[in-house]
Amino acid sequence: MTRIDFTSSSQPPLIPIPPPTTLQEIRTSKLRPFGPVLSAIDKQTRPGQLYVSTTGLEDDEHDLTFHGGIDKAIHQYCADHYSYWADRFPEARARFIPGGFGENLVADGWNEQTICIGDRVRIGPQDSLRTGGRNGCVLEVSLPRQPCFKLNQRFGIKNFAPLTHQEAKTGWYYRVVEEGWIQEGMEIRVIHRSHPRWSIARLHHYVHRDKTDLAVTQHLMAMEVLGGECKDVFIDRWRAHQEKEAAAKRPPETWRQFRVVSHTAETPRIVRLELEAVRRSAPSPSAILPGSHARLKFPSGLRRAYSIVHGDTDRFTLGVALDERSRGGSSYIHQTLKQGDTVLVASVIRQGLAIDNMASHHIFIAGGIGITALIAMMNRLKDTNQDYSLHYAVRSTTDVAFQPLLADLQPHVTIYDKSQGQRLDIVKILRNRIWNSHVYVCGPQRMIDAVIQTAADVDMSSDEVHYELFNGEDAGGDPFTVDVVGPSRKLEGLQVGAEQPLLEVVRDAGFEIGSSCEVGNCGTCRVSVRCGRVLHRGTALMESEQRSEMLACVSRGIGHIVIEVGE
Repeated sequence: MTRIDFTSSSQPPLIPIPPPTTLQEIRTSKLRPFGPVLSAIDKQTRPGQLYVSTTGLEDDEHDLTFHGGIDKAIHQYCADHYSYWADRFPEARARFIPGGFGENLVADGWNEQTICIGDRVRIGPQDSLRTGGRNGCVLEVSLPRQPCFKLNQRFGIKNFAPLTHQEAKTGWYYRVVEEGWIQEGMEIRVIHRSHPRWSIARLHHYVHRDKTDLAVTQHLMAMEVLGGECKDVFIDRWRAHQEKEAAAKRPPETWRQFRVVSHTAETPRIVRLELEAVRRSAPSPSAILPGSHARLKFPSGLRRAYSIVHGDTDRFTLGVALDERSRGGSSYIHQTLKQGDTVLVASVIRQGLAIDNMASHHIFIAGGIGITALIAMMNRLKDTNQDYSLHYAVRSTTDVAFQPLLADLQPHVTIYDKSQGQRLDIVKILRNRIWNSHVYVCGPQRMIDAVIQTAADVDMSSDEVHYELFNGEDAGGDPFTVDVVGPSRKLEGLQVGAEQPLLEVVRDAGFEIGSSCEVGNCGTCRVSVRCGRVLHRGTALMESEQRSEMLACVSRGIGHIVIEVGE
């Protein structure tokens, strides 16, 4: 990996060590019901001496999904911040009191501007620097707190959690360097500073706002005292940069050969397809993000995207419904493909629908085969002790797919059997939603349209509604021609076949178009349309944007169009 120097010219001044402060309160809690989930955010004061071990304070429990662990043993919050929040949100003033953020240590004076990553902090009797046992403990600042949706719930303010890190008022975590006893009234003192330019506030800036400084990214990747959760942000960012650079120089899309391990009738209309890579990944397969899909390439050259129910990058399960208007994708899978056959799968597995972790409750609405896009997402929420509900509409109970997996999600699943007159009432579901709910829908376009319209009618904001068409959009249609205008060249009369996406044709011609989901949801592949009529597909463009742009992955020209792209 090429190292970029983090030069002194880009560094801010050294941050002075703040004067000692006083530990006003110690707070701990057991895990208790908190709205729809378990949480230890509601901490109570603990008078007297408490022991600090490497896992934190005695009798303090952590929801290990989001909090706890060696790097998050103890949380401190600046008591001075409460008056700031109370002035900003007077309607919630009564809630902004010490302990509101679920902190273990309450103290004033120190804040995210004055405390630095790696600071060694002693808590102990005044006029002494002895540590251990009755002389107190030594802590090391390891991470800024990454607020979760529970803060929204706690203070009754939507999107309050992301606001706290935008304002760099989240508090910080400690790991325990030396165990010992502490109590309120003890002195808190910084005894060593290893990174005097890296305040918590500055770190917040690069985690959440400036995501393009590669020198900073590499510097923080290598910072030993930075906790793993935050360090991983920068590692992932560097990897994304490398992948972007590689994409700019990439050869044509690569495909892996997969063998059909099983080909089973899941329902009369749905085939469950289990695929396994002919050549395994080295050193091991990667996990697949919930809401992802695989792109399959058939012998005819046809490409189709199908949602992944579960698995990893070497072996995964799909559910494929037979489309009555199929032009070769689902009909090939149902009628020709069989166990033991091989099929080509795009090397990159893409996520089309993602969980919003700022929601307090997650509502899933599925129609027919749309359930395949949502199962992995609900399993992730189940595994992380988050609250969710599924409303699943089918023609009849014989059309319920992946019943054993749905049984594992009970009692959160409601199935609506159309043959029995059962109706999925979208208006009722969204109108009676839990506060700070997000809705995710996958199914026929009419279902998606109904959810979008109903959400607007019941005052849900657009960022609380997430949707994906079942199996992704069909990119096929009537052939058309396209002129492509780039910064330095122009190609005229490119042919886009009936089963080819525009994205593929333009890339094969040597023009670079970014993409991510490739099913019309994310908008990464949007291109400018200079002239011509477009058959718009996908969900990523607003109606006003469709006048001058199109999605290259799924939308199609009518007759002849002219588009403008970068190179």
